[in-house]
Amino acid sequence: MQLFNKSQQLLERELKVSPLAAQTFSKSYRYFCRGVAPSYMDRGEGCYIYDVDGNKFIDFMCALGPITIGYNDSDVNEAVINQVNKFASGSLQSELEVQLAEKLCEVIPCAEMVRFVKNGGDATTAAIRLARAYTEREVVLMSGYHGMNDWSIGASQNNKGVPKAVCELTHNFIYNDLEDLEDKLKADEVAAVILEPIQSNGPKEGYLEEVKELSHKYGAILIFDEVVSGFHYALGGAQELFDVSPDLVAFGKGMANGYPISAVAGRKDLLQQIEHGVFISTTFGGDSISMAASLATINKLQQPGFYDHIIKIGTMIHDGIQKRIDKYGLNGILSVSGMPQHCGLVFEGYGSLSYLDIQSVYSQTMIENGILVFAIYFLNSHHTEKEAQAYLEATEKAFALIRQVVDKDSVDDILKGGKVDPVFKRNIK
Repeated sequence: MQLFNKSQQLLERELKVSPLAAQTFSKSYRYFCRGVAPSYMDRGEGCYIYDVDGNKFIDFMCALGPITIGYNDSDVNEAVINQVNKFASGSLQSELEVQLAEKLCEVIPCAEMVRFVKNGGDATTAAIRLARAYTEREVVLMSGYHGMNDWSIGASQNNKGVPKAVCELTHNFIYNDLEDLEDKLKADEVAAVILEPIQSNGPKEGYLEEVKELSHKYGAILIFDEVVSGFHYALGGAQELFDVSPDLVAFGKGMANGYPISAVAGRKDLLQQIEHGVFISTTFGGDSISMAASLATINKLQQPGFYDHIIKIGTMIHDGIQKRIDKYGLNGILSVSGMPQHCGLVFEGYGSLSYLDIQSVYSQTMIENGILVFAIYFLNSHHTEKEAQAYLEATEKAFALIRQVVDKDSVDDILKGGKVDPVFKRNIK
């Protein structure tokens, strides 16, 4: 039986001194069933983590995507330790900066130059600034999540604190809907079209090519936000997978196996504006520790068979989830969303139950069976058929319980802790 005593004690302590007791919304207690889930991690190994109470879980969150190789990888560790013994951030640049920039220009199709920053939002914001400077326009069209900076979050429901004038400069467009995009391109002089190129089940055939054509037709710069898709679906990201190169691209998350680094890359004429008045500069952009980790990570991602393995394990899980949805007659309440490399569940409400009621039953059951996951999973190279089977066995138990909950239209006597209560909520029951 799992106990979370130390997690609970630490959570109560941190809530007194740090909002949400987590520095990332999606890692906070609100994304799990409070009281019956871990809040603090002690260590990781491969695709397993151990919480501060000694509980062991197969990790299908992978730190929200950064752990592409696996926790505590010896090659990444060695590269980091070697650099730690030299310097982290210094008064001059590291040779690693040259090597990593060259490597990214080699593996990312659109990359002619690279600028390093830290978080995904730093990279998308840098791309937007470059696009606005180049086009001398201000309006941005976006589809997806692009970070916490004002230009992006101002177009969301979580825009408190963002000036109204800034909010009015960014508009959302509907993914996979070319008519909606063109209507919005006609309505304003648009500086940039930015989108996560892989959303839900991916782009319709020809969609990304048409997005590029429309963007250029109306004088806008096309930006792919590959902070999530980069290094997860293919080495060069969605642009390699679908053979469509944007003008600029933002990479992050998976490029250093958990170390903090991101990059904006793309056309040389756009990036060279940094030498001529476009201010993109950070103290820790040249952090050599993360660059050492990134080089070691990308070298392993380049090994033959890496992505074949991820697709194989992902397909096993993807297909297994759908079979179990069918088995328990949960179509319309649960659905599989995403490509095999990065997919999972979409929950719908039913009767008096909200989608969060049903997701909470799922979350609690997966934790009870040693699986750490949200609705959507990430994979790293240490996930094998053994871990995939454990995931599906836990899913079987979760779906059986969801069937019971739906049949009696109540989660009473089922949920043992709090309900999942995310910061970003869907506008459906």
